[in-house]
Amino acid sequence: MIIHFLKYFTGYIFFSKTKQRLLFLALLGLFISSFALIFVQSTMSGLQHKLMERSKSVQGIAVVYLKEQTADYVEEDLLDDWRNYLNNANVKYSLEYEVEVMMRHMNYTSPAILHGIAQDVKLPKFLQSDKIDNVIIPTYLALKLNLDVGDEIQFVSPAHVDSFFGDIPRVSSTFVDKIIDTSVPEADEFNVWVRLPFVQNLVKLPAINRVRIFWAKDLLKLEKDLQKKFGQQILSIKSWERENSALVWALQLESSVMIFLFVAMSFLVSLCITSGLFIFFNKIKSDLTSFWILGASKKQIDSVTTIFLFNLSFITIFLGVGTGLISLWLLDKYGPEIMPAIFMDRKIPIYITTKAILISFFVPYIISIIFSLLALKQIRDDNSYLDNVRIVG
Repeated sequence: MIIHFLKYFTGYIFFSKTKQRLLFLALLGLFISSFALIFVQSTMSGLQHKLMERSKSVQGIAVVYLKEQTADYVEEDLLDDWRNYLNNANVKYSLEYEVEVMMRHMNYTSPAILHGIAQDVKLPKFLQSDKIDNVIIPTYLALKLNLDVGDEIQFVSPAHVDSFFGDIPRVSSTFVDKIIDTSVPEADEFNVWVRLPFVQNLVKLPAINRVRIFWAKDLLKLEKDLQKKFGQQILSIKSWERENSALVWALQLESSVMIFLFVAMSFLVSLCITSGLFIFFNKIKSDLTSFWILGASKKQIDSVTTIFLFNLSFITIFLGVGTGLISLWLLDKYGPEIMPAIFMDRKIPIYITTKAILISFFVPYIISIIFSLLALKQIRDDNSYLDNVRIVG
């Protein structure tokens, strides 16, 4: 009986001469809403994911801030402990001494953050080098200071002075070894990278004050382990998300607003489904009465009707999400470069997550089911098979 009911409903909606166009259009809207949800979420997530990945490749996924060390705490004591532990933990990292300085070249000056990096571990990929001989400077600062490869540059540290010479800020000079573009504007604007001994000589302190983590299997577990082992040396540990909390909040708000808009569209579509169901069941009430006369109970008719609507919504939304995933795959594989040259990503980046798929499927499905059940309840209350028989008689 269930199969005959389902064939009847399907044939009436899609193939009958008096097929219900409003209900058909509502199903099309449900298809489009699920398609749009997965498509928009994946493209927006792609843009956000690329932005965060570029930033993390330069700034690291987390930074361990160390307490200021004294001169009697020699470099080897501090560096060896961290090297051995992080190497055993299979972590990608860099050991640094970070200091704020003024850069000077001819008549040009600029503030900068100087990173002295230990070179006995693999250098970060963005530096595009296996070894730092002098200084690596980003393109933005090179243009600002009119620098080229081989030019001499001075670093002035106002925080470190020599009292013997009347509290004069310390100055160190070196040459530009390489000019790079990290594709991260906030990094290109102020950061430069040199050998660790160069910075240690500038501050006259054989130590480090930063451990930058670029990859870890389990960051939360690593943070707990580091606090347990090096707690006396650590000032704080900040993940990239904590360091850039305002940006993370803005990206989450952007995603939430877009999801809200498409959820609202699903509500509008569901209202159309409700209207379509009222008209649809008003047209087939005589046929349902015929099923009742032939021996089908009212409970059976109601159950089969509910199952049909559930399956219809499921199939429609499943096709919408599936079509969206196929379209995203085609766009990612064959999509043209449509973005202007000023953008880092010329193609629209795609990043599909399980969360996006679940939201795209269950949000329209649940909304459509709720409105369908409300419509069915109202139809049951208003429809009496016995009254329909009397009207026909």
